[in-house]
Amino acid sequence: MIEALHLGSMLPAALGACCVAGGADRRSPLAWLGMLAMLAAMADTMLMPRPLLAPIVWAAVLVLVALATAVQGRLRAVPPAGSPTHPSRTMTAHRSLQAVLMAGLIATAGSHHSGSAVGGAHASHGLPVLLVLGVAALAFAAASAVVALRRPLPLLPRAEAALGAAATTLMALPLLA
Repeated sequence: MIEALHLGSMLPAALGACCVAGGADRRSPLAWLGMLAMLAAMADTMLMPRPLLAPIVWAAVLVLVALATAVQGRLRAVPPAGSPTHPSRTMTAHRSLQAVLMAGLIATAGSHHSGSAVGGAHASHGLPVLLVLGVAALAFAAASAVVALRRPLPLLPRAEAALGAAATTLMALPLLA
């Protein structure tokens, strides 16, 4: 069941990458790098019997990409007061938050599968981490739903937000079970 949820989380993540390909950020190397790093981390840690990189390494890569994406988004020209927020700015924040949350989920899921302190014999020590990640995943899903339902945004960023929420929620469900 857990493997089915993990595999199922890769479909919305892959479709979200397709939204980047057709969206306003299609020329942004960081947008691509973030989506590809997330997909690679999910595939390596969840599908491979022996991951190529440790989950904590993937988590570090995702956090670094999230920070770079956030800094790049912050350095973009600020829109004039009263003008609507450009979809790229909204999705930059969304992608950064998703990458940080996914980094935590991958690190926790990796230790959960390997039987270390978070998910092994001493699982009670990891309970606060799992609870925080579960609550964060639900909050992210709710915030993503708000972004996805915003009328001023074009269809592709709205779809990417909804797919990001689905991928994150599906990754979080096995940790909460």
